[in-house]
Amino acid sequence: MIILNPKISVKSKYPYLIRPRHIIIVRLSIQIFIFLLLISSWVATIPFIARLVFSMFFIGLLFLVERFFHSNFIANLRNKLNIREALFYMLISLDLYDEIDNEIVDTAVLYFDVSEDNKVIICVPLFGNRYLKTLKNLEEYLCPTLGLSLLSKKEEIDKIVYVLGHVEEIEQYVFNSQTLTREFFEGIPSPIIKLSNNQQFSLKQNTNLGIYGRTGTGKTIALQWYLFNALAKGCGSDDDTYLGIVDGKAADLYRIGELLHEELGEQVAVGSSPQMLAKLSRKFIEIMDARFEIIKQNSSLNADAYDLGMMTPNFLFVDELASIRDSCGSSKQLWNEILQNLGLIARKGRQAGCHLVLSTQDPNAENIPVELRNQISAVLYLGAPGADRMRMAFSMCELENIPTVSDRKGEALFYADGLNSVEPVLTIVPFVDVKTKREFLQVVRNILPVH
Repeated sequence: MIILNPKISVKSKYPYLIRPRHIIIVRLSIQIFIFLLLISSWVATIPFIARLVFSMFFIGLLFLVERFFHSNFIANLRNKLNIREALFYMLISLDLYDEIDNEIVDTAVLYFDVSEDNKVIICVPLFGNRYLKTLKNLEEYLCPTLGLSLLSKKEEIDKIVYVLGHVEEIEQYVFNSQTLTREFFEGIPSPIIKLSNNQQFSLKQNTNLGIYGRTGTGKTIALQWYLFNALAKGCGSDDDTYLGIVDGKAADLYRIGELLHEELGEQVAVGSSPQMLAKLSRKFIEIMDARFEIIKQNSSLNADAYDLGMMTPNFLFVDELASIRDSCGSSKQLWNEILQNLGLIARKGRQAGCHLVLSTQDPNAENIPVELRNQISAVLYLGAPGADRMRMAFSMCELENIPTVSDRKGEALFYADGLNSVEPVLTIVPFVDVKTKREFLQVVRNILPVH
């Protein structure tokens, strides 16, 4: 890491040995010196051929010097020097130093580095002095000072690490029945699900997925995108896979499931009743346990289905679990079995590549029991949730700087483990424009892997 002047001297006009302006001065000095040598070669009393050779040499040298000062090395150096100076003067402007009789007796210290992908990593040691409050909220000043966005903030006992960089504009994937093909999914590793041009997450770290949003916000579109990803990975078409779909309201997801069942056969199971969810979840557990036996026979330590590379992920989609509970009526035994099965899948599914997707309009305790909701680490919340719903859906996150969600259909707040962020970020769910059953099935046929 590069240390930012550990003892700030506000009296010194040039507190650093090398400054950005020095690069310009050195460049001009070298160019002037070589140019003078070039002129001298023509003034000197030497043969014409020698003059010509010297001239070509000095002109070539000027060209090389110019290329060097326009190289990536100099550009990176200049960038680091500019960052260093900006941080230095930021500390001065924030009065993050103490001075007695023109002597610096205490000061805040910053360490910074620039990663290969041009992210600025700033480490702030915490010493418990009067600067503590400012340093813990330094992103308020870092972002405008450097002209960068805050990508992540990680607070530890003795330090805070800020990561800043340019945020690439999110571009929504838009497809129709002809343009969404298996070529899009080729090259995407089996555990990875892409959401936009610059956003993705891993199923290895996020076994259970939550999709929330009021009617009209695009929840069905999000469910459909996850389904397409499951199918593209071979779920429901490979011999050793199982795709379960349960819609408590027997609405959009149920109709989609029926189409898939007709197209792909018995490896896609569909239901809308508590009895069917209990049955499908039991079957899902049986397959999960069978996979555990296969994994145990492998010699690799702590391997999972993705590490072994021989197991296609399984998915169980459950939409509106609250409607399933209501349909149980007075049968507490049936409801308890469902909760027990789903809880087991949520806790143990990761290693076997068996994933649970829960969807509801409102992620409160009545719609998704707390013990299940706490197992969800990847969340899509479509539309703008209220404060209470925000806390329930993103209980794993810090909720201090939440992006604003517009009325645009498909725009959502998103969080997943492994994203290098402690807060939800903005995303736009991919949109696949299918209006008929024929178009939907055309997409399914286009994306299924070739065996």
